[in-house]
Amino acid sequence: MIDFTNCKINNFKYYGGKNGGKICINYNNKEYMLKFPPITKGISEYEYSNSCISEYIVCNIFKTLGLKVQETILGTYNLNGNDKIVVACKDFTSDGTILKQFAELKNSQIETSKNGYRNGIKRSSRNNRKSVDIRCR
Repeated sequence: MIDFTNCKINNFKYYGGKNGGKICINYNNKEYMLKFPPITKGISEYEYSNSCISEYIVCNIFKTLGLKVQETILGTYNLNGNDKIVVACKDFTSDGTILKQFAELKNSQIETSKNGYRNGIKRSSRNNRKSVDIRCR
């Protein structure tokens, strides 16, 4: 596994999402989102399903099936004297692509009183919407 500890960190790029901390690093002259395991209280990081390892395995299984998936690299990062198993995901927003959180899409649905961090989106028949394009450039 690759040790990402000494990679240059981009302190001006941030990532959303709920599952663990994330930082932007430069590895081999490319930006990667480095994902850390979630903090678990009272549970060893080896006693639960490690989302970093799972993400790496799933992406590589899908890739072997011919599906287009994110590029991932499994590695370690020394954080405050503790080695953490991390996954580096090639940052596909470096070309200007904007990734929106699902909650932001939900917040655009004004027909409901629920905000973006609650239940799912219900399809609106108002304006006869058939699809929503969530990719922005």
